[in-house]
Order: sequence, then C-alpha cells, then structure tokens
Amino acid sequence: MNQKKLWQRKWKNDPSELPPNNFAHRAYKIVQQGKHKTLLDLGSGKGQDALFFAKNDLSVTAVDFSDNALQLLDKMAAIKNLKIKTIQQSIDDLHFKDSSFDIIYAHLSLHYFPDKQTTKIFNQLYKMLKKDGLLFVKCKSTDDAYYGRGTEIEDDMFSFRDHKRHFFSKEYLQQKLAKFSSVQVKKTSSTYKNYKSSFVEAIAKK
Repeated sequence: MNQKKLWQRKWKNDPSELPPNNFAHRAYKIVQQGKHKTLLDLGSGKGQDALFFAKNDLSVTAVDFSDNALQLLDKMAAIKNLKIKTIQQSIDDLHFKDSSFDIIYAHLSLHYFPDKQTTKIFNQLYKMLKKDGLLFVKCKSTDDAYYGRGTEIEDDMFSFRDHKRHFFSKEYLQQKLAKFSSVQVKKTSSTYKNYKSSFVEAIAKK
C-alpha cells in the first residue's frame, strides 16, 4: 500500500487524543536549559507532542504529509487555545530556509526512507537548524522484534504488513549525524502490544 494512503487512513479512523510521548518530555527537559524558542515537529501525526511543546511556550511548526492528521491537530489546538503552525509536506521533500529553527524534533518519523534519501534528509535538517540548534531523533532499532520480517528492500529496510521501515543501528545513526558538533546516541526499549520495541535515540547539537 502507498505509505501516504496508509497514514491517511490511520488518522482518519483514529480521532482519539493521545498523551505526549516520553521522548517529548525528555527532550523538553534539555530544551529548558537553553534559550531555544522555535521548534519543528517533523512527522507530527495528529500532534500530541506538538501540543505539549506549544503548551510549554515554544513556537511550534508541525509538518506531516497527512492532511487528515493535521486537521485533527488544528482542531485540538483550537480547543486548547494553542497556536501551532501546520504545514503539509513530505519529510523527503521539505521546503524551509536554512537556519529556520532552534529545535527539530523527530519521533519515529525518519525510519521510513532508503539510505540515500535518509542521508539527504539528515543533511537538510542540519541546514535548517540555527547555530547551536538541537536535533532530537528517535527511530526503530535493528534490535527490534520486527527487524528482518517481510520483504527486504535494502540493508536493514523491510516491507511488512503494508509498512516500510528502515531499522537503524546505533552506529548508523551516529554516521548520519557526523556533521553535528555534539552527538549523544543511546538504545532504548519499551513494550507495545505484547512485544518489545527497540529504538535508538539521539540528541545532536549543531
């Protein structure tokens, strides 16, 4: 199935409100220590994290390729009286000027692309960040229970049950962040629907 159609269908049939992710809470603790104000939520979905950041006085731009998701976010932001700028764009075709944001936040949104596209995306994110800007990234890990299932597309990337996922190793993510002046990468895990999900997370400073 076309990936955009897949997510359009998911968000159309799932109007429920979600709590912000733990990754967003951990990111905000770090953001609080500086003077960063503008944040891009990349692949925001229906925006539980965007709403959390906006509630905590950050100027938030939310990007997703699903207009269904963004409509849900716009509706919830209006209910909560929060100002969030929503833009429909695909992560592999972003249109922002260099040095546009203090913070870029990507929760489980960068692990859907082949290696060449992934490299291009990370290079673009580096350009979009201001000097001393922060990038927060969380992706599925090669340790995940679903790694290796389905049809192999390329190294560490598989198509399974309509989903295409590129699983990241710790070393692979570090490689993609090589341009940054400071990088911290770690492995994490959680239990989701009775199976163990494994991730790699990174905090990078330009």
